[in-house]
Amino acid sequence: MFSGVVGIFGAKALAAFSPYKKHKHPDVAQQRFPDLSLDGRLSPPPQEALESKASIRPWAVQSHYDHPGWYIVWRYVVDPTRTMKPDLEVVVWRVDVAFLRKEDWKYEGSRSGPAGGGRTHTFGLRAPADRLRNAAAYSLPGVVIRRGKPVLAADH
Repeated sequence: MFSGVVGIFGAKALAAFSPYKKHKHPDVAQQRFPDLSLDGRLSPPPQEALESKASIRPWAVQSHYDHPGWYIVWRYVVDPTRTMKPDLEVVVWRVDVAFLRKEDWKYEGSRSGPAGGGRTHTFGLRAPADRLRNAAAYSLPGVVIRRGKPVLAADH
């Protein structure tokens, strides 16, 4: 659930400082794709849809939707030792922005069936490391992946 909170704060920041806004209808804004759309339009085309995701895992991305659109993925780490940033226990170390198509997602199972996206469905991004390799809009200097986890490089 913590990833949901990080994703929500990311969406709030984007709504405050970008032309992407939350849908005006609260049901759409909280329960359906996308989280944001250009100027808050309802039922936007994929090129104007923006979904905010957060993940503690370095590459894996999951969604309740397999819809095409822009996805912003906030990569964060919980760092109680405050090694990465002395003043923060939760650090966003990378932000990826990518346009993803329906084919980029694979169904990962639920009782609802693989026919379409809904709140109970789970989809995973196919080959996320390859798909997001050049999608970083932000990367915290000195962070490397070791044993599947983001850490501050020893020489930083």
